[in-house]
Formats: sequence, structure tokens, C-alpha cells
Amino acid sequence: MSGLVVDWLSISSPTEATALVLPVTESDLGAAEGMLDLFRQLDHTHGARQYQRQVSSYIDNELEALLRRPVADESVARRRAGLTAGFCELAGYQAVDTGNPDQAQAYYRRALTLTAVTNDQAYSAYLVAVNLGHLALHCGEPETALRWAASAQAAAGTAASPATRAAITAVVARANARMRREAEATELIIQAEKLLDTVDHQDEPTWIRYFNHAYLADEVAHCLHDLGRAPAARSQLAEALSGVGEDRVRRRAIDAALLAATWLRTRDLDRACAAGRDAVAYAARTGSGRCVERVAGVLADLRVHVDYAPARELCEFARAVLPEADDMAVKLLGGS
Repeated sequence: MSGLVVDWLSISSPTEATALVLPVTESDLGAAEGMLDLFRQLDHTHGARQYQRQVSSYIDNELEALLRRPVADESVARRRAGLTAGFCELAGYQAVDTGNPDQAQAYYRRALTLTAVTNDQAYSAYLVAVNLGHLALHCGEPETALRWAASAQAAAGTAASPATRAAITAVVARANARMRREAEATELIIQAEKLLDTVDHQDEPTWIRYFNHAYLADEVAHCLHDLGRAPAARSQLAEALSGVGEDRVRRRAIDAALLAATWLRTRDLDRACAAGRDAVAYAARTGSGRCVERVAGVLADLRVHVDYAPARELCEFARAVLPEADDMAVKLLGGS
């Protein structure tokens, strides 16, 4: 009898796991998606340094707990996988921003694995080209960036949305420009611009709606700078800066630093220093390691003109408000 009772209890009574674990609901996912939107906005405005730990902690705790719970149906499972991929993409981007490319690649690869659940080929291609491709460019590996982005471009085909295809094409152009393949880069830039001209942002996936003409102008400016076409790069940077909101401080810092670099290339020190000062001021408002790197590069190039008052004043300004960029500039020049 006791054995029978035990057997009955094991069947009739819920286990501790099933009693305490509720299935994931649309409401649960909506709350997590709200957190992702918040973290993305904070990252755009302040850079990665201040909020990277919170994002990683959210993934390791709240999101992992959500992943361990059962789901009511396949649509919830797909939405949960897509949400997790979005968090991993953001965490990877923040790892790039704080100088940890290996961690970034790990997060990007996890996001890519999750897209197998969502069956979203367009987002998979985006992750390969725009995230992993840009990471390869950041690490000085344009051949790898070209291989990944071109593969993503072929995989996406014409099924992906116009903005997605434009963003992917822009990375292929960036890789070609870095390798000084001007004809190929120019053709790809034209393709990306034509694709973006056809975009209706309301019909685009939410994760690519940010990619407008201002963001493409930033990509084109980097291409032109790599190709040694400083005046054309400045024209694109004017569009990039005018089309990006004041809250996109990291983007503005990076573009201002690139603008300073283009003026240095044509030996216009006054304009280079003016743009450099903007870059320092923007970068000082972020926790972005990439901004510090870009500003440091400008400061290092200006140190040969330290006897010129505006250049000296800019270096002093950076030393006061962004000392890590000043330290990095010294190291770039081989100082102690």
C-alpha cells in the first residue's frame, strides 16, 4: 500500500520544478523587450562603460531565468530567442566599445546561433555582416570583414528588407575601401544608396530602422577617408552629423574625430583643431573606448604641431577633460 501511495503521489502531485515554474508569457517578453530598448538608448547616449555590467548581469540572471522556463507555444519560443539574440548583439557591441573583441565575438556568435530558432535569415545575415564584419574591420582585418560581409550579402539575397541589404552592402564597401579597391567600393556605395532610397521604415524590422541616410553617410565617409578622398569624406560627414540626434553622443564623437582627421590630411590645422575639440567634448560625455581611440589618434597626429597655439590648446583641453585619450596618444607616439 505504501508503495502504491508513493506512486500515486509522484503522478498526482506536481514536482517542485513544475509547481514553481510558470510558462513564459507575452507579458514577460514585453517587459524584457522594454528593458532591451532602455539599455539600447542608454548605450547610444552614454556609451558602453557605464551600463555594460548591467546588461551582462541582466543576460546572466533575468534572461537566463526566462530561458529556463517553459513556453506556451512556438511563437513565444521564437520571440524569446529573438529577444535573447538582441540582448547578445547589444552586449557584443558594448564589448567592442570597451576593448574586448574576443568577448564581443562570443556574444555575436551566440546571437547568431539563436537566429536558428527564429528562422530569421535576414537578421542572421545582418549579424554576420554588420556586427562580425565591423568587428573584423575594428581589429584591422579587412579581408575577414569582406569574406563575412560578402557571404552575408549572398545569403540575404533579395528577400531581406532594403535597409538590411543597404547596411550589409555598406560593410562590403567599407572592407573594399580599406583594401584600396576604389572601383568596387564606389559601385557598392551606389548600390547601398539606391537601396536606402526605396526604404519605408515602417515596413522595416525594428532592429534595422535606425539605418537611415545619416548612418549610411557615416559609412561612406569612412570609405572615402580610407581611399584618401578627404574633401568628399567631409561632405558625407556633414550629412552624417546633421542627421544624427544630439543624444547620439558616441556617433557624433566618432564622426567629429574623423572630420578632424580629414582636415589634418589636407593640412588645415585650424579646422582640424575645431573639429578635434568637438570630438573631445563629445567623447568626454560618453563611456566609449572607441571614442577615446579615435580622439587619441587625432591628438597623436596633432602633437607634431604642438608649437601651434590651437593644437597646443586642444591637447591641453583633452588632458583636462579626457585624460585617457591624452595618455593613449602618448603611447601611440611611443612615449612612456
